[in-house]
Amino acid sequence: MNIRRRWILLLLVPLLVATQLVAQGLPTGTLAGRVTETEGLALPGVTVTVKSPALQGTRTAVTNVNGDFVVPNLPPGDYVVTFLMSGFQSATRNVRVSAGQQIPLNTKLSISAVAAETMVVAQSETVSQTSQAATTYSTELTNKLPVPRTITSAVALAPGVSYSTVAAGAPSISGAQSFDNVFTVNGVNIQDNIRGQPSEFLIIEDAVQETTTMTSGVSAEYGRFTGGVINAVTKQGGNSFSGSLRATLNNDNWQKQSPIERVYRDKVVPTYEATLGGPILKDRVWFFAAGRYNDNKYNGVTVAPTNISFPREDLDQRLEGKLTITPVQNHTLTGSYTWNEREATNYYFTSLPLLDPTTTTYDRQLPSNLLSINYNGVLGSNFFVEAQYSAKKFTFENSGSRFNELIKGTFVLVADAGAAQMYGAIFCAVCPGSSEKRDNEDILLKGTWFLSTKGLGSHNVVFGFDDFSTTRYSNNWQSGSSWNLLATSVQYDGTNLYPVVDENSYLAYWPIFALSNTSDMKTYSLFVNDTWRLNDRFSFNVGLRWDKNDAKDAGGKTTANDSAFSPRLAANWDVMGNGKLRLSASYATYVGQIQEGIAGSGATSNGAPATFLYYWYDQDPINVNSTGPWLTTEQVLARMFQLYGVTGLGQFPNRSPDYANVPGVNAIIRDSLKSPKTNEYVLGIGGTLGTNFVYRIDAVRREFKDFYSTKKDMSTGQVTAVLGGTELTYDLGLIVNSDTPEREYTGLHTSFGWRTGNLNLAASWTWSHLVGNFIGETSGSGPVTSGLDSWPEYRDLKWFAPRGSLAGDQRHRVRLVGSYDWRLGSAFTITPGLVQTVDTGTPYGAVGSAAVYPFVTDPGYAEAPNTNTYYFTPRDAYRTDTIYRTDLSLNLSANLGPVEIFVMPQVYNVFNSDGIQTVNTSVNSGTRATPNASTGLIRFNPFTTAPIECPQGATAAACQAAGANWQKGANFGRPTSATHYQIPMRYFVTMGIRF
Repeated sequence: MNIRRRWILLLLVPLLVATQLVAQGLPTGTLAGRVTETEGLALPGVTVTVKSPALQGTRTAVTNVNGDFVVPNLPPGDYVVTFLMSGFQSATRNVRVSAGQQIPLNTKLSISAVAAETMVVAQSETVSQTSQAATTYSTELTNKLPVPRTITSAVALAPGVSYSTVAAGAPSISGAQSFDNVFTVNGVNIQDNIRGQPSEFLIIEDAVQETTTMTSGVSAEYGRFTGGVINAVTKQGGNSFSGSLRATLNNDNWQKQSPIERVYRDKVVPTYEATLGGPILKDRVWFFAAGRYNDNKYNGVTVAPTNISFPREDLDQRLEGKLTITPVQNHTLTGSYTWNEREATNYYFTSLPLLDPTTTTYDRQLPSNLLSINYNGVLGSNFFVEAQYSAKKFTFENSGSRFNELIKGTFVLVADAGAAQMYGAIFCAVCPGSSEKRDNEDILLKGTWFLSTKGLGSHNVVFGFDDFSTTRYSNNWQSGSSWNLLATSVQYDGTNLYPVVDENSYLAYWPIFALSNTSDMKTYSLFVNDTWRLNDRFSFNVGLRWDKNDAKDAGGKTTANDSAFSPRLAANWDVMGNGKLRLSASYATYVGQIQEGIAGSGATSNGAPATFLYYWYDQDPINVNSTGPWLTTEQVLARMFQLYGVTGLGQFPNRSPDYANVPGVNAIIRDSLKSPKTNEYVLGIGGTLGTNFVYRIDAVRREFKDFYSTKKDMSTGQVTAVLGGTELTYDLGLIVNSDTPEREYTGLHTSFGWRTGNLNLAASWTWSHLVGNFIGETSGSGPVTSGLDSWPEYRDLKWFAPRGSLAGDQRHRVRLVGSYDWRLGSAFTITPGLVQTVDTGTPYGAVGSAAVYPFVTDPGYAEAPNTNTYYFTPRDAYRTDTIYRTDLSLNLSANLGPVEIFVMPQVYNVFNSDGIQTVNTSVNSGTRATPNASTGLIRFNPFTTAPIECPQGATAAACQAAGANWQKGANFGRPTSATHYQIPMRYFVTMGIRF
């Protein structure tokens, strides 16, 4: 079926989608509290009735002997709770239930001799008031704010969250590495298997109902993280029809230039969204459907000398369908399916510049989907159950070269053009097993038991089993031939490019010796968590989680077969017994997920390319003459392969490389890996002022343990392997867990919420300090092993990995958001929105290389390092700018009967601040006994000598005269790209209808 037709059909005939669904895992919340009479005595037998547009039918509970009640497994939304008992005035409360949170709701009833009266009290929904620190932002609020409406934009408003240059768009929560969070949408984990960032291309923004971010004191129900937990929930329809149509208009040219200018395309690119939900049978069957469409057509531009412009297109289509069924009262099935198709026309590997699109570009597709099933049931007055199945699928299709042959399958890079790509496509779309799959699957069974005792209060006990698995099938072919050529330069005749090959040019070989068998990172978990309310003033949380890893890498080898316990303990003291002032303390251990990039593909040759460098060219130079005639790229490659004795695929040259590495040979996992963990300590204060203002302040301390590390020393030994006909000896590296790396976090997380009348305000301030000697991740690869346990004789941690503020340390982070509904009669509303941010800069230092081989007595290593990393300054000697940013929006809406028409212009960075977020950190250092000819720098003994700095910008002669050892690069501490600045002032507009 035509994709555009399918998109329209989903919106018009949602029942067709519903027939493909089963049910969907839906994160839920809990209402719990105590009912007393005015003198404080418990009232057993009070009927508590819960109603909501988010709930099919009603739910009821009856208070026990202590006056306590609990209503778990409630879908997020606004609720009306009624308390009724004969002889007492009834009471009604309005409250918002958020995903993953327990909402306290205590009520007093008055004796009545007359007709019952109703009392309504509103409560703020943004800030949690239990030991679990959580912040919730609903779409109702974010629709009025100048924010992108994505999940991560809501997460960024929470305290305890920061972003760094190594995070690739994923948040660091309470000091953890950015890949080690849990992101779910409707209960489905949406994280990438390698990098850990959320797959937001699976989200339709207008379909999201709310996003909750948990940053500390997290219940034992949640595991496989050392950072935080983010739950997003999409809408599910209701007893009345509702929907929306939205167009968001964006244009690159609607923004100011940064101090370093960049080329903007002057073209309006619209994004269309639509939602529709409502009843099929009231209080029995609801549907919800949503769609999103964006087609971005533009011209790509190659770099000099060709400067060719060529058409490109990025097509992004998303669909979601959800069905909620209550066949009988108190038993609900919910199902959801989300589909996404992204297609890139004339795509190329964008981390490298491009010289010629003719042979280097291709069309690729990235299909993905989410599916889940959820059953939620009430089996008795005190027993509740939930069962969930969820799955995410993601595939790379047609990525790379269309030629699995020696010449056309080889790509060529040009060194003096910044390793620019001039011929052939990187990766391979037609090699064996070339489509990469990154999937996950989860089965969750959970029960809730409400127990009340006379002497020890009430217990809301949650227990369950979780079976989570991530799988990856990947054969990472680097090219269609497994070869690439690095040419020294290039000639251009106005039409064609010709590679220049001389003694500085080489071939590289990247063969895969065994195909992937699919890695499988399984975690089986058991958990129990008791929310124990002793009395009006004291409550506790006692939880324990057990996680069992069963990880197999892409070769089928078991790489993790360990288990760990995670205790979760918390105590709360309600000082006055009315929720106005609460003191809390908690302790928790969080155990992270076993990582695919380490345990799944970090130490196996299955699906992973070996590396053979460098096959240097040592014959007469090719194409060095300035006037031609020149050999074509095909002729150059044919001559070089003939010289090296390579006549077909899978053949080694007739010479040895300078360097060779085969995964699974010199780096292995000998014993089972453990998951990294963190110990957390929290002291908190929180409460309410009046009925509209809520606050909490948490002091958080985290200590991270059991990092991934590569150990190479004399105890690990050596290994010999025959590769390409050559016998090579390596120092054997064992991938292990280690506490040599250090990472510690101390933070003060402060949040406020105030909602009164037409005004809605929320604010957060985070003071934090992230300190240690190990970052442990890169923007492209996610988790990486530490090198702090390798070749210990050749390094001193004081200069190789000094302790200090880490790159993700952001000392102050402030968020202030607000909106005000200014009503003009009954039909028109003007709503200004504000987001004010303040982010202090992040640290960096001067890091270069130091020669170590002349100053160490080698104990017998096969491949000891010649140079090592050297910090010439403390790692936090400098900081980037503090970033100030003011974003404004103005929502103009008019109600025409049941339909609301809205237009909302937005401006980011209203004052066009140009703070620097990223800088160049290049450092030159001397690594030879004689001064370097271009820098004048000379080596030094890193174990005994303090290096001498040459002033930045000084000539080589001046550096040599000073006997200097290192010098900051010409651009050190300066921005060198437009993206190094904060985003400039930018406009866009969104418009549409809601009903």
